[in-house]
Formats: sequence, structure tokens, C-alpha cells
Amino acid sequence: MADGNKHIHMRQASIRAPNTRALSVPGAAVLGVWLVLVTLSGCALQPRSDLPHNLDYPDWLLTGERLFEQPIVIDEEVPDVAVSEPTDAMSAYVGTLVTSTSYAAARRLRQLLAGLSRDGFFMSAYSAHRTLTAAETFEAKAGNCLSYTNMFIALAREAGLDAVYQVVDVPPSWDADAGFLIRYTHINVLVKNIRMGAGFEHGVNVDFNDVLPALDYPRREVSDAYAKALFYANQSVALMRSGQSRASFGHLRRAIETDPGNVDLWINLGAVYAIQGDFAASAEAYKVALQIDGNSKSALSGLARTYANLGDQTMAAHYLDKVRNYRETNPFYHFAMAQAAFDEADFESSLDYINTAIGLKRRTARFHLLKGLVEQKLGDFEAAEISFRRARRHGLDPGVERDMMRSLVGMNAS
Repeated sequence: MADGNKHIHMRQASIRAPNTRALSVPGAAVLGVWLVLVTLSGCALQPRSDLPHNLDYPDWLLTGERLFEQPIVIDEEVPDVAVSEPTDAMSAYVGTLVTSTSYAAARRLRQLLAGLSRDGFFMSAYSAHRTLTAAETFEAKAGNCLSYTNMFIALAREAGLDAVYQVVDVPPSWDADAGFLIRYTHINVLVKNIRMGAGFEHGVNVDFNDVLPALDYPRREVSDAYAKALFYANQSVALMRSGQSRASFGHLRRAIETDPGNVDLWINLGAVYAIQGDFAASAEAYKVALQIDGNSKSALSGLARTYANLGDQTMAAHYLDKVRNYRETNPFYHFAMAQAAFDEADFESSLDYINTAIGLKRRTARFHLLKGLVEQKLGDFEAAEISFRRARRHGLDPGVERDMMRSLVGMNAS
């Protein structure tokens, strides 16, 4: 590896620890597009929290008053939480593992990892939608990728290690979950200023993931504020999915106030306003996202849909033209469209879309699973069985299969 870092891979026996989620919600059928809602159970693909925060937007955009009549009282409704701070019990636990802070950093890290493994912190069932603080993860021995990363950051720092959050730009993978299209990227821990063997002089990457990211993937250190904003963003999406709109908005506002330079948070805000039917406010949020990243395909797509809903076809076409080529060559766009058509019981169109997706990215298990479900609906059971076999051959995750069957088949039970 060029940067001389070493990987320690904490593979959990029964845990598939995916990374970041970006949810795409099928939009209005008349538009033939989907709403992009970026949830961040690990990280955003292109973190921009290093940008200056002199963003131009109307004050009301974050108050929630347009949606809920009364503005969000942020300190009362969404209290600030300690995401990566250790409790007294965690400090005491580290003291039982790291017997002397005078030991070399490599020895302290080995002691910490050995103790966590021995005590079952990596043997519990992975909870994809359970985003927890460091203290909550330590208590429950459960959580998702960000949860375990929060916990390890807190414990490592308590052991005197220079541990920071790190984004890894892995090629995004995607899953379907209860009607959402989920994009996964990755966050892990970098322990800096440590040497563990010849050639590994700059740091150690500690990963809580079932599949170890390749060593040559670009990676960058991100701030505690960035990671804390991800925590609130995940909470926001979980609340939205459970129908708690005001609480969801409050958590998203807290995320944005924590790290206003993260483009994905503003994209989420645009999607939230669009879901509530306030397309004028949605456009304002997407415009802030473009102040941060003028090439954001999600923000551009969001504006195209928003202007279409506002009846401004000229502006809709303007923004759509900016993303058309990207959209048409993105297999996951066609996958999302296939899901949306399936939800509308338009199985012929769904089959066309999923065939296009497979043509663009053939070895994607969930594509073949969806194709099999469509073929079943069309009565071609022999073809469906072939598609299901291909899905399994390409590594279909049981959780993905369960969620897709629940979200799609349940909607179109015959």
C-alpha cells in the first residue's frame, strides 16, 4: 500500500457490516424518477466538511415551521448527544485491558483488540438500521458499522491511541430494503502514529466490515463533527421511515448544524421537503447542496424533479439535461425504476428496466433477484428460477433477499 498503513480486519462471525446507506425513494410515477435520500450509516462518498460554511440559504429552511406550523426547538426536541465519548464503565474496561499507558502504541492496540474479541464485542448480530453512540454500542454489543466505529474510537482514545474517523472511497454497492434503494460506502478507524511491523509506519486501519476494502482505495481523515452529523442523519432516516416526520426533520437539522459542509445532508433536506410536497422549499435545499458541490448528480436530479412538480418544465429540462447521460448509464437508476414499476404492478416495464440494469452491471445479485420476482408475476416460472439461481451464484445476501421479498412481494401479493 502506498501510504504504508496496515489493516486490522475485525470480522464478526455472524455480522455483515455494511457501510453507508444512501436511500433512493421511488418518486411520482408521472416523473419516472426517484427521490434520493442519502443516509449515512458509515460515510458519504465525497465528504465536503472541509469547505467554508458561508452558505447562502433562507433562515426558514431549517426551522421546520413550513412543515409543522411551529418551529423546531432544537435543544429541547433533539438534545445534543455524546456520540464518541466513553463512559466511566468504558474507561474502567480499557484499564483492565491496557495495563500500562507507557507501553508502545502497537502493544496497547493489540491489547485492546484482543480484549474486545475475547469479550464478544464482535460476535453479536449486526443491526443495519441501529445507529448507536459509543456508550450504547458498548452496552448492547450491537449496532451497525458507524456504531462500532464510534465505540472503537472512544475506547482507543481512552487507551491513549491517536484514533480518528476515516472515509474510504470504496466502489458503492447497493441493496434494496423496504422500498428503498440503499447505497453503501464506507467509514473505518485510522490509528495514527503507530508502527506494527516493517513497512507499516504511518498508521493502522481498523475495519468493522465483512469484506475488507482494497488497500488502494482512496481514503481521507474526517472530523468528529462529520461523524457526529452522520449519527444524527441516520437517526433522521430511521424516524422518517417510522412516520415520525417532525422528529426526523429535527434530527436532520441537528446533523446539518453539526456539519453544514456535508452536501448529502442538504440533499436529504431537499428530499424531505419533496416527500412532504413542499417543492419550493425542496428546490432551496438542493440549491444549497449545489453551492457545496456544483456537480452533485443527486442535487441536480432533485432539482429536475422539483421543477417538474412546480410546473416549470424549462428549468426541469435544464437540470435533467445535466444528469441525463449519468442517469441512463447508471445501472442503479434502472434498478430503482424497475422497483418503482414493480410497485405500480407495471411488470412489463419493470422487466425492461431490470434487463437494462443487468446489461450495465451483470454480476449484481439483487438485480437477478428482482428479475426473478418480475418473471414470477408475468407467469414465466422457469425463467424466474434461472434468475434466482443467478442471484444466488452472484452472492445474494440473505438479508437483501428477505427485505426485497418483504418490500416488493408484499406490495403486489397475488
